[in-house]
Amino acid sequence: MDSLQALRIDLARRSKWNIGYFAAGFVYWCFAAVVGAVLPIESARVWWMIGGLTIFPMAIVLSRLLGSDPFTKGNTLSSLIALTHVSLIYLLMPLVVVAFLRLPTALPLAMAICFGVSYPVFSWAFGDRIFLWHSIIRVLGATVIWFALPQYRYTLLPSFVAVAYLATTVILPGRREAWLRAHTVDDRKNGSCSAIG
Repeated sequence: MDSLQALRIDLARRSKWNIGYFAAGFVYWCFAAVVGAVLPIESARVWWMIGGLTIFPMAIVLSRLLGSDPFTKGNTLSSLIALTHVSLIYLLMPLVVVAFLRLPTALPLAMAICFGVSYPVFSWAFGDRIFLWHSIIRVLGATVIWFALPQYRYTLLPSFVAVAYLATTVILPGRREAWLRAHTVDDRKNGSCSAIG
């Protein structure tokens, strides 16, 4: 049985902390901001939903381009991340659909919250708080914009989420490398295996 530390090290090495998914999130939210700026809400909501369906395949492509393994098969923590992310999105999708059908002005807020609700689990699985902070900042910022600046719900809100994704995507490589250096040294000091497979 592999230790939690060994699983985290393997995940950091192979998945590169899911950087492709964060890059895909950045691209999607830039698209959402442009759509919100140029289309009326009735058309924008359709494109926001269609665009949301492209995030996963885009994440796989970007992961490959960035040299990361988007699935990290064989790692139990990767399975936990995937199960949590898919389960929470599935459970919260009715809220997104209700917003789409009945309250399209709330759709950007619903998507900003629902699509990132599993990030606290990422923090635990990867062993770093950057994912938790991304989630907290994203939800708080999007919520404040939605309530305080209603005229910017379709442009500033998705732009804010895009910036949160961009910042995380830019910070991840250096932070992951520092984490790997620190934890690989810790693992060696403890005399345990620092890699899997």
